[in-house]
Amino acid sequence: MPEKFTQSLPFRFLKQFATWLLFFLITRSIFLFYNFSDLHDAGFGETLAAFFYALYVDVAMCCYIMAFPFLLYVVMYFWASPLPDRINRIYNTIVVVLVSIITISELTIYDEWAHKLTFKAIWFLRNPSEVFHTASWAQLLLGISGIIFLSTVSWKLFSKILGPYYVAPERRWVHSIAFTLLTPALLVTGLRGGWRPIPIQVSDAYYSTNNFLNYVSVNSSFHLMSSIFQSRTTEPYRFMPDAEAETRFAALHALPKDTTIAVLDTTRPNVVLVVLESWSADLVKTLGGFDGITPRTNELMKNGIVFDSCYASGNLSDQGMAAVFSAFPAQPTTSIITQPEKYNRLPCMNKEFKKAGYSTSFLFGGQLNYGNIRAYMYFNQFDRITEGSDFGSEVPQGRLGAHDEYAYARVLQNLKGVKEPFFASMFTLSTHGPFDIPMKKDKLQWGDKEQDYINSAYYADSCIGNFISAAKKEPWYNNTIFVFVADHSHNTPKNYEYFAPEYRRITFWMYGEPIKKEFRGYHYTKICSQVDVASTLLHQLHMDASTFRYSKNLFNPFTPAFAYYSYENGFGWISNKGEVVYDVNSKSHARVREAVPGAKEALTREGEAYLQVMFNQYLNY
Repeated sequence: MPEKFTQSLPFRFLKQFATWLLFFLITRSIFLFYNFSDLHDAGFGETLAAFFYALYVDVAMCCYIMAFPFLLYVVMYFWASPLPDRINRIYNTIVVVLVSIITISELTIYDEWAHKLTFKAIWFLRNPSEVFHTASWAQLLLGISGIIFLSTVSWKLFSKILGPYYVAPERRWVHSIAFTLLTPALLVTGLRGGWRPIPIQVSDAYYSTNNFLNYVSVNSSFHLMSSIFQSRTTEPYRFMPDAEAETRFAALHALPKDTTIAVLDTTRPNVVLVVLESWSADLVKTLGGFDGITPRTNELMKNGIVFDSCYASGNLSDQGMAAVFSAFPAQPTTSIITQPEKYNRLPCMNKEFKKAGYSTSFLFGGQLNYGNIRAYMYFNQFDRITEGSDFGSEVPQGRLGAHDEYAYARVLQNLKGVKEPFFASMFTLSTHGPFDIPMKKDKLQWGDKEQDYINSAYYADSCIGNFISAAKKEPWYNNTIFVFVADHSHNTPKNYEYFAPEYRRITFWMYGEPIKKEFRGYHYTKICSQVDVASTLLHQLHMDASTFRYSKNLFNPFTPAFAYYSYENGFGWISNKGEVVYDVNSKSHARVREAVPGAKEALTREGEAYLQVMFNQYLNY
């Protein structure tokens, strides 16, 4: 390599970037070997893959780190002084020490909490004396020694590779302009993971059903940075004393009798759970929505069980996944799925199905890194996880991934030869913008600004109809229950206010041969939520639902009727007494409707108690 090039600023910049990649490889190796016993039965190839899958997020973290040095390198082009490079070395040393602290501290944190370093650990530093007294002298001495050793060795490594201080020999206008214009574009591309619709997430490093290997693969610094960003709201909601909130919460869920009406003629059916992207109740005539958008669904509902008044807990897909699979309600400004350190204590339906001997799977035609959904699914150990990258190039895809018709077809393909009973879940995407469905978007020529959305729902509805028709030809069909529930809602031609209860009403229905004939066409009219899916389904299958604290068994005649949902500024609360939407920041009501005179105060206090109890638990996870 010509000496002139090796002494150039672009080459020095690349060397510094590459040294950071090497440093992250070293820190990853430290974590792996320190916790080597947690590998269990993982093979050499699967373990080695952690270093390959780590590259994507490592590169993004390097781009974040190198943003400031880039500015100094630009200065170096025009100023013949060692000062910019000195500042660069000082900055580099500070970051090296910080990453060393993260690396060594995480070893003890993982021993204690079984997850990587998070915002919670930093939050505990508000009481340093407690941390000091909790750790043993051996831990403190080894930790401090480890940080000093790793920092020193790494600093020497960087110094050796970067070489002498740089002084610009001359001004090279063409080189400097090219470097100044091209490098920011490359850094931005790297830190967001390319130009795909969804920026890079922690879950991009997840690849294994062995969660320890996923922890090895994840860049610790990026994980901590993401945790800090996702934990902007860390102060609990305080509307009343915690004891009073717990008492009110318990009263809301009190049952005079614990019983269940069996609506299925078997307790061991196969279950196909379809999470529908953005399916507002307004899409379905049977639910009081528009006519003509979802004719196949309307027809199928005549032989199914329809939940007329079901509400989404949140308004994002990651919140919907937590609500459906874990029955954990949405938080106003955060999402529990984006924080893997909380997964250990979060229940999941898949775990209960696996305990009962079910084969399990999850499929999504797009990128599972959205909202850290990939991390959540891998952590909960679905036997088979399929996403957009697993679809062949021959499968037509839109900007977000494989269209619904191909996703449903892949589900049927994946189920061939699978041991029964099975729990097969999937997440659709065709009803998500940009609505680039493989169908003309003017089939329904109305809806104003929502015309594309309702046409995408028309297409998605046809896919459901074709899916059920194809499923009827499968040998497992007669022993299979299909559950359809939306992840959240969407604006419709009715243009409800974003925080309004009508906006949050979603599609939820069940279909299949195991439904007893007397319940086919049955409409469940009580107010309910998507968090109630877990308890309702598990009770029908005689499985344990006790860990799903927020989920109600809808086929217990004594189950109370209410639903909670969150929005950025507060919460909505709906019950037979009426509904309120409460803005926590302004301490005012955005909406009040009293079905019972004078119910405003009681509705507000119930919603406050629910949010306070839930968010306290969220913080404690």
